[in-house]
Parts: sequence; C-alpha cells; structure tokens
Amino acid sequence: MNSLNLVWFRRDLRLMDNEIIWRGSQGNILPFFIIDPWFYQQPEIGAQRVNFLFESLAELDKQLHKIGSQLYLFHGNSLQMIQTLTQELLAQDYRPYLLFNRDVQVTYGLERDQKVKQFYQAHGLAVTECTNFFLAPSGHGDTWLQDYYHYQNQPLHPTPERLHTPHLMLNTPQISLKDAIRKYGTNCSKNAWFSGGESQAQATLHSFLTRRFYGYHWKISRPWLAQQGATSHLSPHLTFGTMSGRYVYQKVQAKRRAYADHDRRVLSLRAFRDRLRWRDAASQRLYDHPRLIHENLYPEFDQWYNCEPLTAEKALYFRRWQQGTTGFPLVDASMRQLRQMGWMNFRMRALCATFLTINCGISWHYGAQHYMQYLIDGDLAIDHWQWQMQAGITHPLSASFRIYNPERNAQERDQHWQFIHYWVPELRALSPDDWGKVTLDAYPPPMLNWSESRQQNGQIIKQLREQVRQRLRREQGQEFRIAQQAQTTRKRYHQRWRNYYQPNQPHAGQQLSLDFGDFSC
Repeated sequence: MNSLNLVWFRRDLRLMDNEIIWRGSQGNILPFFIIDPWFYQQPEIGAQRVNFLFESLAELDKQLHKIGSQLYLFHGNSLQMIQTLTQELLAQDYRPYLLFNRDVQVTYGLERDQKVKQFYQAHGLAVTECTNFFLAPSGHGDTWLQDYYHYQNQPLHPTPERLHTPHLMLNTPQISLKDAIRKYGTNCSKNAWFSGGESQAQATLHSFLTRRFYGYHWKISRPWLAQQGATSHLSPHLTFGTMSGRYVYQKVQAKRRAYADHDRRVLSLRAFRDRLRWRDAASQRLYDHPRLIHENLYPEFDQWYNCEPLTAEKALYFRRWQQGTTGFPLVDASMRQLRQMGWMNFRMRALCATFLTINCGISWHYGAQHYMQYLIDGDLAIDHWQWQMQAGITHPLSASFRIYNPERNAQERDQHWQFIHYWVPELRALSPDDWGKVTLDAYPPPMLNWSESRQQNGQIIKQLREQVRQRLRREQGQEFRIAQQAQTTRKRYHQRWRNYYQPNQPHAGQQLSLDFGDFSC
C-alpha cells in the first residue's frame, strides 16, 4: 500500500513552525480542513472570526499551491468525514497516517479527537497528535514555567520547500471556499483593522517589532492608542494559529537582546513577552479544568452568577450594555468598538465586564457569550476565565477585588476623549470638561447610579469571597496559610512593578498600568 500523510488543519493555519506540516512533508501529503456545521451553529460563534477564518484558509491554500500542493476542504461532521475519507483511501490502496495538533477549546473538539484516535487505532492505522503550543500533561506539578520556556526556546520546525500531493479522485463530501463563504459567511463588511492569513501575521509582527512596541507596557491601557496600533494586534493570528506563539516569542527575544537592560524599550518587550506566556497559561488552565468554561470556580457564587432568565430590569440593562447606550461614555464607546471592530484592549474588556457583573448584577455567563459573539480574537480559555476574574470570583485569598470606575478611567485613559468621540459621535460636541454639566437629547443619561450599585452589589461579592476563604481555611489548614502568604508576596511584587518609574518622569507610576492577568495582546 502507498503511504499518505493526512495533515488536518484546525487552529494552526500556517506553514511556518507547524509540526504537522513538517512531519507530513516527509512523504505524500494530503492537507485538509473540515468545514464542520457544528462550529457555525453553536451560540458562541462570532461573525468576525468566521470571516477571519475564511481569509486565513484562502491564504493557506495559496501558500500550499506555491509549494506544489493544495488545501482540501471537506464539509460535514468532522468524525464522519475522517472516517469516510480514511475508508475511501484504504479502498484506493493507500495507507493513511493522520496528523493533527491538539485543540483544547471546546468539549465537542476534545470528544471528536478522542473518537478519531480510537477509530484509527481500531483499524491499525497510525495517528499522531502534535503540539501547536506548549501544553503540559495533566498533573504537571510545579515545573510548568520551566518546561514552558524550554519549549519556547526550541528550534522552529522548518517550513517545507516542496510538497507532493498525489492526484486523488475522492467522493468524500468537499466544498469550495467560495461555497463555504456563501453558506457560512456573514454579511459584515471586511474588517479594516484585522485581516487573516499567515502573510498578514508576518507583516503585523514586523510592524510591531519595528516601532509600534515602544511604550507598549503603558499604552496597552489607553484605548485610543491601542486602537491605533500601540498593541501588537496579533491576538486573532495567535487564536487561529496563522503564526505560532513560539515564533513570536523568539522574535521578541531577539529584539530584546538589541537593547541594554536599562533601556525602557526592554520593559515594553518584557511586558509583551509575559502576555504570550499568560495566553498559553490560560490554555493550560482550560485543559486542566474544562468545566470552568461554564461553571463558577467556587460553588459559593452559584446562586448569584448563573444562567437563570434575567428580570425585566436586568434584561433592559443587558440590552443597553450590548448596544452601548448605558449613559456611561467610556463603557458605550468600548461596547460599540466591540460590535464594529471585533476587538477591545484589555482594560476596556475588564471595565465593561465589571460594569455588567458588579454594577448591573448580571451573571458573567451572559457577558462572556456576548463577547465571544463579537471578538475576532475570541478564545474560550481567556474570555471565560477573565469574566470570572472581573466578576470577583477568582483569587479569593485577596481581601479586595477590582471594580473599574468608568468616569475615572475616562479621565485617566482617554483624557481628551479621542476614543469616546470616535465611537460615540453624539458626544463630539462636548469636551470632557462639559460632562455632567450639559445634557444632550441624543445621548441618554446614566442608566444606574454607579456608586450605589457598586456599594450594594460589591458588598454581596465581598461576602461570597469571605465564605470561600472560610471554607478553604477549614479544608486546607496550613496549605491555606502558605497560599495566602504567596498572594501577599505577589501583590507586593506587582506594586513594585507599577512603581518602576519615579513619579516625576514622563511615564510616571500613576500612568503605568500593567494589568496583571492581561491576556489580550
């Protein structure tokens, strides 16, 4: 029988530093992607992500043609397509060898992969699950950080110069990219800020490391600067794997070695490098605790944060939050940016999340799903955990939790209202100094009292966090005290980092916001 390497692309739509394409290039190869209807019907699909995906698939097919191959697009249930394709190839006297990269995003995908491996093993066929990013096995212990950096510094997988795909006559259901776009594509216009594909990922990284990274560590918290390119804008490319995180990491490290340790540009590069690590750490957490996509980290919060239907008042709050008509300019600008751009910088994501969960008293489940329906870089591992964090659920050993003040953040992060004026044209006639003094018929007043809702609902969250602490103290004893001491140490370290600059310098401590736990690149 003739061997044939089946290379199954998923969230790894690139040729550079891709283990499956490197291994598959050693013999006859059939690169393919499955358009599975399930992914376009589940509630957390995003129109912007679908468009980005199809752009990336078109680019991947183009790159494959350049080296003598093509991308096969199959259409149907993933497991059934793999089974049908494999049986058809066996009938044509081929012996398939399946390669794919691990994907930990959804339960559907995990169960699909397990059944695919079982099918291949039952037929005595080889299947290899490769690595698209660092992911330690369950029960990895305390060596994760060490193993992560060891992986990041490994040589990149070579990009094949030539592939050989035999001429195949297949009856397995296929679909053209044009038909796939017609069937599953969206009516939203082309995104002016983000374009899919490996070549676009390369161009974006190059422009970021050429100059855009200057001041990254503090500009990341300024929504207007972030929108203009002060952040990398690589997050959708990392989500779809049009560029590997390891490749980005090594490019950042090479750039960092060009500067002396005391150079401020090093701080920006380090801050970005940390976010690459936190992104992979989020995937590791999802792999270890898949239930956290939908369940509260601690059951004490189940009565407060759940998927029960909203009351009439909360349903109105939720609609106005979604539409960006809350009467809080920075919240409204951010939510409108999300709907049109498919992206927000981390601080605005966090601010809008705390506003919905703490001030409006609405469960994080509602907000997380809304974000996933619009974010072009939507990632379950990051999105849902961050929502629990902003809702005040995580890190209960800390006596405090953050609630963002929309007005104060507007003063500090968008001082001249450039961001607000761009996304809320009703307010362009007002200056920041006019806010609160002049009312406009075209713009609604605040839909709630922020201070009162913060006090009332914040007290509820505080009490629930105290219940978690008391339970952990009873259950864990000495381990709890050690963890609490570690929490205090981390807090002190974070404060020293924030105060790295002296107050009288250009990027003063009060301006420096590192947003620890920021996964949005």
